[in-house]
Amino acid sequence: MSETNEVTFTNAKFGEVTVEGTSVLSFPEGLPGFERLKTFGIVQVDDEAPFLRLLSVDEPAVGFVVLNPMLIFPDYNPNFGSEDLDGLQIEATEDLEMYCIVTLSQIPSEVTANLKGPIAVNTRKMLARQMILVDDRYTTKHSLLAADQASQAQGQARSG
Repeated sequence: MSETNEVTFTNAKFGEVTVEGTSVLSFPEGLPGFERLKTFGIVQVDDEAPFLRLLSVDEPAVGFVVLNPMLIFPDYNPNFGSEDLDGLQIEATEDLEMYCIVTLSQIPSEVTANLKGPIAVNTRKMLARQMILVDDRYTTKHSLLAADQASQAQGQARSG
């Protein structure tokens, strides 16, 4: 797939979706639970920032809300080894981006981020892998509201 090509696919929620080739991720191993799905498009929905949609190119009903965890959890620093990044062909740290899958809810305090299973992306080659961390500091359900409130409290303490 050429990086300059657009990719068009159908999604159950958004209908026909077109993304630049540079926004198409290849998951050689698939995602845990979705191993047969290898290609996903990253879609930015205008009124959903800082969230992105990770939509399956192959299966219209499969999609996830993702977030760069550093935007909400600035101290996020997962421990993983080079073997965790095997297959991503990362040559420089600036080629690595991290995302986490977000679970939405009508109740704001129940909106959570999976920091235990970050998605590592080689932004140069658009290869991705979801890792399962052996790091007790993180769980699959970190509250975004609590993190935002803690960040605001720290900001007020610094300015006060």
